Amino acid sequence: MTAFYKIARGIIYPFFRWLHPVKIIGEENIPKGKAYILCSNHTSNTDPFFLAATFGEQIFFMSKIELFRIPVIKQVLTAAGAFAVDRGKGDMGAINHAIELIKQGKILGIFPEGTRYKTGAPRKAKSGVAYIAMNTGADILPMCIYREGRYTPFKKTTIRIGKLIQHDKLVDSNLSDRANMKNIVDRVTGSITELWELRH
Repeated sequence: MTAFYKIARGIIYPFFRWLHPVKIIGEENIPKGKAYILCSNHTSNTDPFFLAATFGEQIFFMSKIELFRIPVIKQVLTAAGAFAVDRGKGDMGAINHAIELIKQGKILGIFPEGTRYKTGAPRKAKSGVAYIAMNTGADILPMCIYREGRYTPFKKTTIRIGKLIQHDKLVDSNLSDRANMKNIVDRVTGSITELWELRH
């Protein structure tokens, strides 16, 4: 955990938890001391704060490039370990950086839907998470952020953390890479949706 991330989390965490009543279910499923891909649905720009407040270890988030075009926000995000992805353009620079983080033993945070959906069930994951998993052998930890309607402060939020999906359960050596990637996308989408359907 970088010094900036540790200090920022220590300062922001108490205020954030006061502002947002959160119920966390499944903390026992969080792996310790290993790299993996954390996949969550995406409902609000506050989602990375909810995840950072939940997990004790640093999460390196893949974030939309638009945020990095705002100088102050770019500095904060970069210091916190986040990195930009140009969505919808097959940003291999971001994908390769994500792969390198996994190889360094880091936790990679991805919102695999590729954009926010402020209400309703999670949508289908994009193929980026499958490509990263295929090229790193990383396990995937599914989770979901659930609230009734749009995000507002003081609204009840439930965070459900699913069981770690082992890489050898994601990939079948008898299938093509394309087929395995489709299976990973379907598995991630299904796992997050199942957690969301449990609601509060």
